[in-house]
Amino acid sequence: MQEIKTFTDYKISLRDRILDTAMKDFVRRGVKAVKMDDIAAALTISKRTLYEIYDTKEQVIFEGLKRYHRLKSEELAAYASDPHHDVLDIIIFIYRRRINDSSALNPAFYDEISKYPQIVEYLESQKQRRQQDFIQFMQRGVDEGFFRNEINYTIISHIFEALGSYMQQTRLYYKYSFKELFFNMLFVTLRGFCTAKGISKLDQFFAANRP
Repeated sequence: MQEIKTFTDYKISLRDRILDTAMKDFVRRGVKAVKMDDIAAALTISKRTLYEIYDTKEQVIFEGLKRYHRLKSEELAAYASDPHHDVLDIIIFIYRRRINDSSALNPAFYDEISKYPQIVEYLESQKQRRQQDFIQFMQRGVDEGFFRNEINYTIISHIFEALGSYMQQTRLYYKYSFKELFFNMLFVTLRGFCTAKGISKLDQFFAANRP
């Protein structure tokens, strides 16, 4: 009985190790370039053990993305809950994190995950949740005096989603660096609905962080 428990605990701990290893390779090399054999070899486990935990590559990507989003959400929530951090601090925190995450990102990753129906459905569900969170967040910015009160932030949320979709559909990430894209798509747009107080703080950041 003890041996069975130990093996079960081992598999439970192995699940996250598989996701960490696989997602790093998917992001760096692209999904198509990474085989299940590669993941097993990197972890020095048998392919049989890998398939006992995750049946398909799509399942690995799906669970890996969910885990990534959960961990990032927890990290962001901890940062945002600090009373010393205002909305622009939070946006700058997100921007820096995305730049850091994209430093090793192969653009093919974006193209290839869109071929998996389960992944596409999951990412669409994330968009809907993001819109609700975005509107609440923007209201916080209004209350803190950084964002203009007369702006319809539901419309702004659709504009940001449209910009992201356009970037993916036209594959702009093959022509420009992710840093250039994030800077121009986020901060140039963001500046348009900031108050003078918000613009002042953003411009200080712009001066030191242009691509």
